[in-house]
Order: sequence, then C-alpha cells, then structure tokens
Amino acid sequence: PSYNHTGDTGKHWYTRARPPLNQYSAKYNEIGWRRRIQSLQSVDSGFVRIMKAIDPQTTSIIFTSDNGFYFGEWGMILDKRQPYESTIRVPMFASGPLFPKATSLDTVVLNIDIAPTAVDIAQHHGHGTTSNNNYTLPFDGVSMVSLLNAPKSRSSFLVEYHGMGNGGDTNECARKNMRCWYKDNTVWYTQPKFDIPDGEKFCFCVDSKNNTYSCERRVSVTEYANETERGGADEDFTDFLYCNFQITGFNEYYDLHKDPFQMTNSWSKISEDIKFELTDRLEKLKNCRGFEECNALDRYQDADYEAA
Repeated sequence: PSYNHTGDTGKHWYTRARPPLNQYSAKYNEIGWRRRIQSLQSVDSGFVRIMKAIDPQTTSIIFTSDNGFYFGEWGMILDKRQPYESTIRVPMFASGPLFPKATSLDTVVLNIDIAPTAVDIAQHHGHGTTSNNNYTLPFDGVSMVSLLNAPKSRSSFLVEYHGMGNGGDTNECARKNMRCWYKDNTVWYTQPKFDIPDGEKFCFCVDSKNNTYSCERRVSVTEYANETERGGADEDFTDFLYCNFQITGFNEYYDLHKDPFQMTNSWSKISEDIKFELTDRLEKLKNCRGFEECNALDRYQDADYEAA
C-alpha cells in the first residue's frame, strides 16, 4: 500500500516532499532491485564456500545486514534513511556449537547483540578471561547465546539516525537543505544498465540535515485476531513505532497491530498523558547504559502503560 504513496501530511516533511515516481525513477528502482539480487547471488556462493571450509564444531558464524532498503515505498528511490519497517528489519543467521540446530525464538535480536555474542562465544572457549583481557564493558546488547539458554525479555529498542545534507548542492535540481543530484543513463556501466534515452534524467534527493530522529520500536509477538481479543482498546501500546524528529520537533506514531504498513500517523489521536509517557520513555532509552538498565525500562514502562 505504501508503494509510490506520496504527499502524506502525516509524515515528516522530508518523506512527504517526495514527488511521485515517474517512468524513469520507477525504472531506476526496479533495475536497482535487480542489481542487488544479482549481487546477492555472489554473496550466496561465497557463503556456501565458507560453510564448506569451516569446522562447524569449532566455528561460529553470524550473518546479517546493516539495514533494509526502500524500493518505491512513499516514493523513495533506493533509500534507507527513514525509520519504517522496510529498513529497520534485517535478516540474521547464527550458527555454531553453542547454537542449537533448527531453533528459533520470538525474542527480539538487534545488531547491538553481535558484539556481546562474539565475546560470550570467545569466553566459552577460554578466551578473554585473563586479568589483562577481561571483557566487562556494559554492552547495551546481550549475547544471543544467553537468549537461547535463559531468554531475557526485550520488548523495546532504540532506532536513531543523524541526517546529512546542508543544502550546498548547486545543480538545478537541488532543494533547500537537501542532498540532491541528477541520475541519467551513465549511472551504471554493467548490465542491467539504466537504459533511458540520452538526455533524459531525474532528480534524486537522498537526505536532509533535519532528517534526524530517535524512535522507540516496541514489539509484541502476539497476533490479535480482532479488537475484542486486543481488549477493545483504541491503542494497546504493545506493538508500535514512536519517532521524534529532533530538529523540527515533528512526531510520528504508528500502531503496528492496526497499521502494519505505517500508513496513518496516529500521534494526534493519543492522549496527552500517553504522549508525555512516550517522550519520557524515549529520553530514557537514549540515555540508558547496559542491557540490564535499558531492559529495566521495559518493565517500568509496562506498568505505566497498564496504569494509563
């Protein structure tokens, strides 16, 4: 539903300022998607070679990505700089002697869990335990091994991005405070090429300095069949995205139970008390240190939402 959905007044100005995709920008998205699929074929081949070369009894592998991508959602052109599900969700695969085979959990796993997982695996094999090399940093993440052996509930996490762009571009498609330039048929020199007619081009804007935000993504694995099962409440605050764009002060809120494609910003519909709780919660998530402290905020907020 969000494909080429532009001009939405409920979105931050940078998103709603996107013009609708035209024949050239839509084709650029399509070819960009195809080229990424081709690149992944090489990644797949390399991954298979690595798996064949290692000893699975002594080697652990974590395979993931840094971010997702947009291919036309809200008119975006090969973009990754907005806080919606398309970009904050990434695949992750873990394998090794400490990971049970064919096991999956509903526990939320984040990229901040990779470092403590690597340390945990090393310590299981006798590394990093000497007095001169003791890993005791208060990671914000937690080892995935511990999540398997003794799951710790994590229902919220922080999403942050600092926008780029100072409006210094001087080409004729530049827009104030945005990074923009033209794309034409010289952008790719290998197949599949962006084969539009010579002289044709479109304006490509990728970011803005005030596209700077912090968000709380609260996750519930519960699937509700209907409103009665949800308790009949307009908002149950168990599966949502709340974002604050710091420079502009703009807020976005999406109930993912009711609005999985994040089409309707519901910030104006929730009570002032809940707005205060959400902004207070977000500040605490931004400033907490270590998994235990940040996870304690989940328990604290659960009680507040129930009281509200």
